[in-house]
Amino acid sequence: MKNDKKPKPRARETSPPAVRVALLKKVARIVEASGEVRLPCAPSMVDENVKTLNGLFSQIGRGFNAAELASLRATIEKHALLAFKSSQYSRIVVKYTTEPPPHPGIQYSVSTAHSTVGDEYERWVNTRDPPLFGKHPDMKVMRLAEELGGPSSVAVLDVGAGTGRNTLPLARAGYRADAVEIAPALAAELRKAAKADKLGVEVIEGDFLDRTLAFPDRKYQLIVLAEVVASHFREADEIRRLAERAAELLAPGGILLFSAFIALDGYKPDALAREMSQVAWCSIFTRGDLERAFAGQPYDAPIEQSVHDYEHEHLPADAWPPTGWFVNWTQGMDLFDFPVGRGPIELRWIAYRRK
Repeated sequence: MKNDKKPKPRARETSPPAVRVALLKKVARIVEASGEVRLPCAPSMVDENVKTLNGLFSQIGRGFNAAELASLRATIEKHALLAFKSSQYSRIVVKYTTEPPPHPGIQYSVSTAHSTVGDEYERWVNTRDPPLFGKHPDMKVMRLAEELGGPSSVAVLDVGAGTGRNTLPLARAGYRADAVEIAPALAAELRKAAKADKLGVEVIEGDFLDRTLAFPDRKYQLIVLAEVVASHFREADEIRRLAERAAELLAPGGILLFSAFIALDGYKPDALAREMSQVAWCSIFTRGDLERAFAGQPYDAPIEQSVHDYEHEHLPADAWPPTGWFVNWTQGMDLFDFPVGRGPIELRWIAYRRK
């Protein structure tokens, strides 16, 4: 027999909140948007970067399904691995534009914006007001030079000298001060300042770890890397190479002094923290990293001090803080969102005496 029963009509939605939600979902389809997002290239950030992008696309009604997210992730990961290996300062660039309404889709492209340390500092020179690194030299550097002897008997090599924040005061005080700077824009500024003050500073442009880089035929009583290991070194192997290179250039009894972000007792940084610390100009190392880097090297046991505490104690009151970013940076706040003094890393002065 034929069933003459009519299908039961579906219940219509009339609830104002539900109707509003359904309407807004459709409104999103007539939203037009385009833009560019620059993301950190750390491989450990791939999932967070995908989450950020999908959140952005969802806000304009173009959220991705599982297959689309998987494709986006694979693309972001490929670019991240290549970019981060090349330079921690590179960025993953995502450009996007919505399809013409009422199409619900979105078009996007992924590329890499490569940047070297030289590129970064050239931008600083072109966009920031001097002095780029503060008006005063590091008091630790000046005090240590004084302790090593009279200026006429102490030669200092300032590695990563920047625009000469430490080099120039040392030279003015009578020390034989040479400088190494990898960033051409900063080296140019340092040469200009030394010439203006008629200081006999030799500026060597290049990478201190480059074995082909030539140095003056003299031994140094002090080799300084202020804010260099902290900002730009990526692996403990670079510290090992630093120790080897410095040992060749230091006189017996000479000191290698550098500042580095050290993981405090009880904290073991994971891959995400280590990678993002490089992106954020505060590379994390552990004391174990230092021990392995200096194992078998001709140095006495190191002496450590807090950079923040030492400089705060010895700088003139009107010179504190040295820069607007100094306190937060030295306390690890550029990487971790903790109150000052609560973070798991700290910038430390580390001094090794050559045997």
